[in-house]
Amino acid sequence: MFGIELGETVALARQGELLTTQAPAVASARSSQASWLAQWLKEVWPADEARELWVATGPGLDAAAMGELLRVLRAAEFSVQGFVDHVAVVAGWQRLPGQSIAAQLEAQQLLISVVSNDGHATELQRTVRLPGGSARLHDAWLRLAAQTLVQQTRFDPLHDRHHEAALRAALPALTQAAAREGQCEYSIEVSGQTLNLVLSRDQLAEAAQPVLQPAALALQTLSAGLPDASLLVGDSLVMAPGADAMLDAARVAHALRIPVGSAACAASLLAPAPALASGAVQYLTRVPWPVAAPAQQSLPALQTRESGGAMATHLIYRGRAVPINQEALVIGRDPNAPQELRLPEGIAGLSRRHCTLRRERGRALLIDHSSHGSYVDGMRVRGRAFLTAGSVLRLGTPGVELHLVALDSGAEA
Repeated sequence: MFGIELGETVALARQGELLTTQAPAVASARSSQASWLAQWLKEVWPADEARELWVATGPGLDAAAMGELLRVLRAAEFSVQGFVDHVAVVAGWQRLPGQSIAAQLEAQQLLISVVSNDGHATELQRTVRLPGGSARLHDAWLRLAAQTLVQQTRFDPLHDRHHEAALRAALPALTQAAAREGQCEYSIEVSGQTLNLVLSRDQLAEAAQPVLQPAALALQTLSAGLPDASLLVGDSLVMAPGADAMLDAARVAHALRIPVGSAACAASLLAPAPALASGAVQYLTRVPWPVAAPAQQSLPALQTRESGGAMATHLIYRGRAVPINQEALVIGRDPNAPQELRLPEGIAGLSRRHCTLRRERGRALLIDHSSHGSYVDGMRVRGRAFLTAGSVLRLGTPGVELHLVALDSGAEA
């Protein structure tokens, strides 16, 4: 059985082995993605192999697009077994226990999904669709590049259609280079003169924050409500400058990277689907476990703040270490609680009962009650958030800052 994976890069796999990948390219306005895919599959399909396949995709592909893809692939003599949710099939392939949260970057949106394993199948429970995606990231980076060029050379590439298109096309490679090496360089020929543009990873990360901030808040809320969940992150998102800060917001202990082609490999291990009398095919959001993944195909671990650091056990206030334990510690101007940290009057933005800190399932948890906000490393907490050593907790605006540390092993709650 074969599996194909649809996304900004498409992939083909056979029996759990990735065969090839390709970035989609549509030749003209009259050519559809479905036609391009059918032609590409004909070119790369192994000779004398049955054309049976599962298609792994996400919520970004609507029913009309699925119908068109099914029609075109059948016309090209491919036997489509059905469509399968890419997050559910990957989580099932890897036998990930309990619930998993996945973050995937698509062209026009960023998807945050939750899947659950019941021991026999992995099921998609819900998906949060956030506006943006790689298109908005590239727009933000294009504006940054243009502003930087204007400041350095007085040349604005956005006033020239040719230079704007060339710079936009170069952005994926430039941002990946900056993510790996700390900076990227780009040269433009203008009137016989070479203009050089240098962008740092930090500049690109700062420009990306307005696009990624909604996803950071969604991950923070979901992970606090699902404290034992694994985090799965798509390859294109991992490589985006600024994504590390977004992923740190989740404060998860177990994070995994989903390389391109993983969903194709997982889908290729599914059993053939029974034919339906109507001629339609299924779209599986509850996916029976495919064949177990060989050890060498386990998803690579991904470092986040929580996976790379210790849980916070104390906060520092006026030189004193205040423990965070199983009993709720209420912080504010007038907490009125058995366990409390009373802060002085006159701190701007500080509420009477501002927030509560406690240990839950062996991790430090903050619950916000305030009007003016609690912030962890500059990011506002929406409801709940986990706390790690080395972070800075700010209460109110401008408020007061409290440093979080680990002074003991942190016994389980």
